[in-house]
Amino acid sequence: MRTTLPCGLLLALLALAPLASAQTAAALDPKIQAQYENLLNHKFSRDLSEVFTALERASKIEASTAADTRFLHSFRLGDWAQIRAELGQLPPDLSRRIFDKMLADLTERQKSGMKLDDILALVDALPVELNDAELRKIGELISNSVPASESFWLAERMRRGTAKLGGKDPARRLAAGRVLLAGGFRELALAYLPTSAKLDEIKDEALRQEVAAFLSTEQASEFAQREQIQKVWDENVAILNRAKVNDWDMTRAAGNLARVMTQVQPANLDSFFRDLLRTKPDAAVRLIAGLQRKIQTDARSEPATRVENLRAQSVLAALVANHADASASPWNPLLVAMADEWMNEVETTFAQRAALATRRTRGGNNNTNAIEAEELLGLAPMGKWLAALGPEIRERLDASLSRAVIATANFEAGADLIAALAKRNPSAGVALAEDFLAAWALAHNPLVPEELRKKYGLPEDARIPVTPVMMERNINSLAKMMELFREANIKPRDQGKVVAAFDQAYSNVEAYSDSHIKKVFGSADQMDEQVFFALTARMHANLSDRWRRQDLQRNMLTRRTEQQTYEMVQGSYSSLVTMIGAWTKNNPTSSRALIFGAKVLNDWSDFEYLQELAPVDPAKRVANMKERSLQALEYFQKGADAYGREIIRNGGTTQSIEPYLVWFNSLVGIGHNNTVNLAKTVNRAGLQKIRSSIQALPGKAAQTHMNLLAKTLNARLTDERDPLHEDIKYRYLAAALVVTKDDPFTMALQKRATYLDELLSEVRVQTRLDGPNTVGANQEFGIFVSVIHTEAMGRVAKLGQYLTNDASATAAKNKRRGPATKKGREAQGPRDEFQFELEDALSPFFVVRSITFATPDVKPRATANPGWEETVLAYVLVRAKDASVDKVPPVKLELKFIDLSGPVTVPAVSAETVFKVSPTSGPRPAGRVEVTQTLDTRQFAINGQLNLDIHATGTGLVPDLDDLVDLEIVKRVAAVRQVGAGEGLQIKELNTWGEQVTPRSERHWVISLDGDKIRAADSATEVPFAPLKSTANGAIWRTYEDQDLKVLPKASVRLDRQQALPGTGAIPPVPTSPWFWPSLGSIVALLGLGLFFGLRSGPKGPVAPLARDVFKMPTDVDGFAAAAFLRRYGASPLIALNAAQKGELGQDLARIQVGCFNGASTLAEPELRTILQKWLKQLR
Repeated sequence: MRTTLPCGLLLALLALAPLASAQTAAALDPKIQAQYENLLNHKFSRDLSEVFTALERASKIEASTAADTRFLHSFRLGDWAQIRAELGQLPPDLSRRIFDKMLADLTERQKSGMKLDDILALVDALPVELNDAELRKIGELISNSVPASESFWLAERMRRGTAKLGGKDPARRLAAGRVLLAGGFRELALAYLPTSAKLDEIKDEALRQEVAAFLSTEQASEFAQREQIQKVWDENVAILNRAKVNDWDMTRAAGNLARVMTQVQPANLDSFFRDLLRTKPDAAVRLIAGLQRKIQTDARSEPATRVENLRAQSVLAALVANHADASASPWNPLLVAMADEWMNEVETTFAQRAALATRRTRGGNNNTNAIEAEELLGLAPMGKWLAALGPEIRERLDASLSRAVIATANFEAGADLIAALAKRNPSAGVALAEDFLAAWALAHNPLVPEELRKKYGLPEDARIPVTPVMMERNINSLAKMMELFREANIKPRDQGKVVAAFDQAYSNVEAYSDSHIKKVFGSADQMDEQVFFALTARMHANLSDRWRRQDLQRNMLTRRTEQQTYEMVQGSYSSLVTMIGAWTKNNPTSSRALIFGAKVLNDWSDFEYLQELAPVDPAKRVANMKERSLQALEYFQKGADAYGREIIRNGGTTQSIEPYLVWFNSLVGIGHNNTVNLAKTVNRAGLQKIRSSIQALPGKAAQTHMNLLAKTLNARLTDERDPLHEDIKYRYLAAALVVTKDDPFTMALQKRATYLDELLSEVRVQTRLDGPNTVGANQEFGIFVSVIHTEAMGRVAKLGQYLTNDASATAAKNKRRGPATKKGREAQGPRDEFQFELEDALSPFFVVRSITFATPDVKPRATANPGWEETVLAYVLVRAKDASVDKVPPVKLELKFIDLSGPVTVPAVSAETVFKVSPTSGPRPAGRVEVTQTLDTRQFAINGQLNLDIHATGTGLVPDLDDLVDLEIVKRVAAVRQVGAGEGLQIKELNTWGEQVTPRSERHWVISLDGDKIRAADSATEVPFAPLKSTANGAIWRTYEDQDLKVLPKASVRLDRQQALPGTGAIPPVPTSPWFWPSLGSIVALLGLGLFFGLRSGPKGPVAPLARDVFKMPTDVDGFAAAAFLRRYGASPLIALNAAQKGELGQDLARIQVGCFNGASTLAEPELRTILQKWLKQLR
């Protein structure tokens, strides 16, 4: 329900609003105000190094940052809107003190780092009126910061006015005049200060006297100067009026006149020249000719001299155009010659400015002898002089004028001049717009200048971080110019310059904003074709290179996480695809746009799968890749169809295989910048669609395109200077034969394919189950992966290379030429690649528990077929994901061969292996299993805790616990609280050297028993170990004696409520007899006497330790413990070994090192214990 306020109450609230606002602004937190007061102790400056530091810290400035730090940061970045906002919320006295401190600090330095726009924006930031001292300081700051050459733009800005200076308001004009007077711009100040007749309008007496004194001084100075000028003028005019005068005198006189011509009263000069034209036209010609000679003589002199010459020329040209027939000879050629001189100076300035801008980023001498472009603009041909020039000269002049505008780098004013120029000369306006955009891009280039790179030791491609504020400012500036150009119907011919300028407005690592694109270029569906392709191509290139790189994100101080970078790239791909979709909706016949859209989607697909920025589930990676690939396939088909219609429309006059070649490359895994995605499987149906699309072309175009595509593919396969990567050659060859089969240009390809097929006929990959082909629904089982091959192929293929990540093999592969290849994970060598292939093939259907490889020196085994052998490569332990899985999918091994073109990788793929799924799990193959049971009694006496540790190792797959031992015997004595299965079934090694190829596996269980019942018993309890269910298996029983493990002779441990004694246990205490205590006393007395006499007769020094007391079987025996034991054993001074024993000890140590540390453990714990026990026995 809405409530309506009475009108009177509403008006009252509105009236109180300003007061409330003022009270809010005044009620500044004392802590915050103290931070602002700290600014009075700061030094305000804007050196390049300070600006650069501020840019580096831009991402670290937050709302919680101290107010003074935040204010200084805005000051150094030139964020004057923020400065104005912060000063506006302070008490007036404090804001003025801070403003005065800024002015004082800035005027102390000759180079303040402030431009004209910065100064005027800073002045407007003061929320109160300017006082006398501030006006003088502002004038001094403008004098220090604005060179005289920029007075043209200073006058323009004052003419338009700011919030506090210039314009049409009398008070602001007076303030502007005082600022200009304080800055030394006396002539410009005269235009803003009141004349002598209006001095009475100034109410302030002191100010009125100050202005009057200035006007009086100016008048006196002007009178004295006029007399001197008149004397020089008269003397040199007399020389020109002589009947005979030589060239030297005429040139000297013309030069003298040129120096004073601009200072003579216009009325006097006009009268003199009009009389000269009427009475002595030849003298007027000599005057102009003399000036021209002086200009040519001074061509290499200082800019100030050349500016005076051009100013005199401008005056003379105006006089000729006003009083002579400007279209007739000799006046027209003279006007043209004077225009040429001006254009020559413009070209010099433009060239030097461009070179200077280049040296700014590349380093070099920054000195220049060019006239400032702002000076040239004020001396350009205009009025009747401009009208007298012919069309050809006018076009050249417009071009020069455009270059002068560009060289000013005052883009706001320059855009207005371009628009005005385009109305008179559209072609010149277009040319100017292109150059202007290039200059704008160069001026906004974030590359760090050479001097700063050297100072901070930065790399050559170091860029200034572009903050969001700067980026928004850049985009708004560019958008304003583009809008102005559109209104003036200016359409740059090279839209790439517009896109380059747009790109420079951004940081190197910031993706384009959709709103910015629309602001500068308009909506995507209405974009000009050239703009669309230039912009989308740049976006595509940035997506593939810059925006996704996390190292650049760190270097540019964005503080963007990898996840945020991933999301930004994803969003940019989505925006780009949306733009392409919108444009192609209005341009459905553009095959180029559709094919480009397919390329983008294909690259997006590769990015989804290969990116390493964000953790994405592998299944989702594959799903995303397939989704984008299908979208790309749809775009490719539409693009091919559109191209076919274009062939019909143009009658086949323009033909290209580009649509089909790009489509083909994407299907075989070649993406943008020739990167190769080997994880992408070749889509044979897609290849058939390429062939069908070509065959659907009208008339002879089909055969022409097929022949051209076959030639191109054949040339690519045989290119020796830039060969295809070995991993993609075969798929490229096979795919080419699918598309271009039966074409006469594929004969060479067919021969290569036949050769490789013959190789594959002698080798095939095979998978087979370890044991019966009936598997339980949730049972783990093993899969052997092997290669069946001829004897000769076994020698040639060197299958052991796929079982190692040998560094030399990897380095050799990296040296081979070709594009970079990626598979989604970084493989360290051939074995990793083989492992990834197995995981990718099996993981969709199975939980892959482990992959165990044979040793690289694996030997082939004979098969039932004569001349054929089998080499077992790996053993894969798996469990089906659900009961629907009833076959092992094909697995691939990429075999490496050498053909006439160099290394080539040929994939060998296994057939499916079918098996039967049963509701119940039968036993898997297992040989003799060694079962070690350890009863841990160390905590029994404390809290009754008993753990039965069962460790089983054996050949084949160790059975489940229930199939291995009978726990019912144990449960009769102590209840089972929990059974921990540890890591489950583990494959330790693959034995390929025995009569049969078998895995060696192990399992580990920890069974927690309830010992409370045993502790509560009055007598000792015999705790049994779990008996084995198969007599074919071996058993070892162990328990702890103190903290040491001890092997037991029988399968039980006797326990009482207090302690555990291995094998025997301890008998609980029983009631004592009357003779117990006397007997105990006698025993103690006898023991005391024995100890006394033993100590008296014993040795005086310490007893030397024995080796058998020092060397004991380690508690936990693995390769490290066993090797350390043998090294200590051989080095001990307590043991004397003969030469034979030392040799045998060295052999055992080498056996342990080879068996435990070569990457595939071949020595289990029982075998290690056997070796150590052998050496311990020698100590008895």
